[in-house]
Amino acid sequence: MDQKKIDRALEIVGQMGCEKTREIIRQLDAGEDIHPCDKLSIDECQSMLEELKEVMSVYGDDCCPIPSLQ
Repeated sequence: MDQKKIDRALEIVGQMGCEKTREIIRQLDAGEDIHPCDKLSIDECQSMLEELKEVMSVYGDDCCPIPSLQ
């Protein structure tokens, strides 16, 4: 795995804001192919998802709720 690529992807997502980050988490959990994962291997994308969830767990639902699939 290339941690620099993962860190860059995390940086890109982080700049999108809380609501978009939650949406990206939902999309990745649903198995969707999304930017910036298009530049990562499957393992790197999974690592990025785990890191995103960890970071967002600090904020809880106070930041913004994870959008539902409705």
